[in-house]
Amino acid sequence: SPTMDEAYFIGVHGRELERLREQHAAWEPETRALWDAAGFGSGQRLADLGSGPGFTSMDLAHIVGPSGRIVALGMASAYLEFLDAQAREYGLRNIEIREADLTKLEFIEGGLDGAFCRFFLAFLVADLDQVLACIFRSLKPGGVLATMEYLTLTTTACSPPIHGFDAHTQAWIEYYARHGADTAIGRALPQKLVAAGFTIEYRNCVGGSAGPSHRWWRWWGRLIEDFGEKLAADGLMTRDDMRALQAGWSKHSDVDDALIHTPVLLQLVARKSSGGAA
Repeated sequence: SPTMDEAYFIGVHGRELERLREQHAAWEPETRALWDAAGFGSGQRLADLGSGPGFTSMDLAHIVGPSGRIVALGMASAYLEFLDAQAREYGLRNIEIREADLTKLEFIEGGLDGAFCRFFLAFLVADLDQVLACIFRSLKPGGVLATMEYLTLTTTACSPPIHGFDAHTQAWIEYYARHGADTAIGRALPQKLVAAGFTIEYRNCVGGSAGPSHRWWRWWGRLIEDFGEKLAADGLMTRDDMRALQAGWSKHSDVDDALIHTPVLLQLVARKSSGGAA
């Protein structure tokens, strides 16, 4: 919304921007492994789809190097301005920033060797076929799309159990659904990619169990902390459940043998055949 966008425009200390930074750190090793599987490397022209504040764009800019190019596509002007400022600060001249709605594009200009998205296609369910067709047309023959999206949130659990934890997970699933998004997008995505003309070359699931000192624990904790009030206000869980969860989570964060069992994320690398039509 414009109000949120204006808040983030204030600077790098916007709360959601900082949560996204933590989310990037939470899944960075798995993301880099996906990029390796996709063959992303020096000299390539890659698109970062739904780039947000550009944390992945910055990393990809280092991977492709000065002879490569990153096209960062997003819709939030405040995030894109943050990315532009960061790129200037770090002297990265190989990031091209575009404010664009991928659901309304026929193709991304310039010809791409690859494209990447994470926690993005889940929000485009209604236009998914159109978006995948746009990506397919935008890739050069032999180009690849690397995606990292939710397969399911229903695996999410906490040990020992915390009152309100399961209610929060269900509320998060419903929150997505109310906004036309799908936390199980990974179930349909492989077939959608094949229908769009891609060949899937790599499949992998990531996630698992982690204790309070782990990046995954901090990632899920930020969702509980930052979105708890909103989920309760929207009637997706009771305030009593939310208060119990936040208190229990804080207590468990000091328990060495506590565990979170994360959502399952699906990683895919899909290729446009070298003879694929534009």
